Amino acid sequence: MDLQVNRQSQLPIHVQLQAQLTHLIQAGQLPPGTQLPTVRQLAGFLRINRNTAARVFADMGREGYLTCEKGRGTFVAQPRGGSHAPPPRMTTLAKVVDDALDRAARLGFGGAEFAAALYTRAHAAPPLEPRKLRALFTECNRPQLRRFSQELEETLPLDVDTLLLPDLERTYRRAPRFLNRYALVITTFWHIHEVQKLLRKADIEVVGLMAEASLETLMRLTALPEGTKVGVACNEWTGSQNVKLSVENAGLKNIQLIMGCGAEPASLRRMLKEARVVVCSGLVAAKIRAMAPKGTEIIVDDRTLDKGGLEMLRQRLAQLAAGKAARGGRRGQR
Repeated sequence: MDLQVNRQSQLPIHVQLQAQLTHLIQAGQLPPGTQLPTVRQLAGFLRINRNTAARVFADMGREGYLTCEKGRGTFVAQPRGGSHAPPPRMTTLAKVVDDALDRAARLGFGGAEFAAALYTRAHAAPPLEPRKLRALFTECNRPQLRRFSQELEETLPLDVDTLLLPDLERTYRRAPRFLNRYALVITTFWHIHEVQKLLRKADIEVVGLMAEASLETLMRLTALPEGTKVGVACNEWTGSQNVKLSVENAGLKNIQLIMGCGAEPASLRRMLKEARVVVCSGLVAAKIRAMAPKGTEIIVDDRTLDKGGLEMLRQRLAQLAAGKAARGGRRGQR
């Protein structure tokens, strides 16, 4: 039930967000009576302008999908006439898609093949097997270093080498030319300025990607009673701090955060003495379950890289690969 915002898309952000929320309601994933995050919380969580989130809620209220109850919040409305009927424009678009799917099926193409072709056309994607480039990914902790670098290799035409941030600094100080083997350096937005400052004299592009948490986590935290103490724990302190900042950015006033770290079991024990709800990464979930008192609610929230950022990076890689091929062609003509 995650929401994705692609800042590189030609579709305005409020259109993207409204379409996704409408689909979740129509599909029954957000049933009537479900309380949504506040405008401030949703805007903070997705890192969008509050006016954009407010516009989406207002438009969906006028269309009958949402209802605002003064003093209580915004809820998924009870459907009019027994079901949430999609607006006429969406009905027309759905008919176009259905007709195209039917025609593709008659020609022997499956739904997955049609979806892949439609996505490729819509996003003007590069060839299915573009030339792979080599990139360096750097992060502050090993679990995220491994998980995000694997996600990059599985999603993009990249061969990815990894270095922890302290190792990157030591290696660069000792032998700066080692960067010549890479097309670019990738990190998360938490460290983009740090890496750019370190490599400011190097002739290499540094790209930052956003790491997203789950909307389900935000909605669960929003629903907790006033004053609930919530533990936050990852396998290393830097990861715990990043999750804490993300929750704080959503502006939740009903909870108090208590931090812990999987690398320091004593900190987890201290955290669990007070917290009866814990948001943690999958790497530390087993430790917490083994230590937690009976009745503790454990929310596993493993972050993924922002899909819009990955698509933007895909386009940049295509440009870099094309430039590299052109330079190779010029050398071959000499």
